[in-house]
Amino acid sequence: MTTTLTIRMDDTLKAEAEDFFEDVGMNMTTAITCFFKKCLAAGEIPFKISRQSKRERILAAVREANEVANDPNAPYCDDPAKFKEFLLS
Repeated sequence: MTTTLTIRMDDTLKAEAEDFFEDVGMNMTTAITCFFKKCLAAGEIPFKISRQSKRERILAAVREANEVANDPNAPYCDDPAKFKEFLLS
């Protein structure tokens, strides 16, 4: 026997998730079922969930910015007219 589960989520998140799950050969129902089964088998959510303080988030962003700034292979854009397109690509 099966039941219906109705959830609400952001349209973009749903579309991106559906694309991802299709790429790995499953649909949203199968993915959510896998998640539930993994939770029950492990007796916990199968990934870390935590809340960082604002200070911790800022420090992490600064560390990441430093890594990117010092990475000679990092993508860059030096044309202000194309910067928005660069950010969204």
